[in-house]
Amino acid sequence: MGRYFVAVVPQGLNENPELKQLLSKMKRTWRERDREIRWVHPDLWHVTLQFLGDLTPELHQQLLDLLREWQPSSARALVLRFHGVGAFPAPDQARVLWVGVGENQQFLDMQGELATFLRSSDFVLDSRVFHPHLTLARLRNPQSVNELVELGGRKHFGDYAIGELVLFESVLQGNILKYVPVFRRGI
Repeated sequence: MGRYFVAVVPQGLNENPELKQLLSKMKRTWRERDREIRWVHPDLWHVTLQFLGDLTPELHQQLLDLLREWQPSSARALVLRFHGVGAFPAPDQARVLWVGVGENQQFLDMQGELATFLRSSDFVLDSRVFHPHLTLARLRNPQSVNELVELGGRKHFGDYAIGELVLFESVLQGNILKYVPVFRRGI
């Protein structure tokens, strides 16, 4: 069994020069604490739509079949705005460092459509409150990332079209959590 989530990928965000520069500054700032933070590679940047948790092989196959057929009506010409840096649950006790996703009703509708579609197929969905964001890094232990949040501030990183739906599996390799794309398709 593996832990799965469905996400969308912003086209070209991984090439954003300002975000790459910020990431470089953040890594230099935390160089002495490298073992404490795990950076998400820009090629795996995504915005999660739905956490699914652990799935049996049978549910995994059913999910793949459903994702192949799902046609979200709210995905047409969907553009997300990326701005600001923050942390969950809070900058002074962070486990996740993120870039914010601007409020977007079309995106919230898409997330709601997916949840309804999966529930109608008897999937039990993760109960976390939906907070759209792009994860930059995960921290091994809760700690302050105030200096990293301040580096990013409220900076605007651009507007990006969503072009791909991806099913990821979270895989723990040693002490490192990795995102492995299991299924991809354009939307």
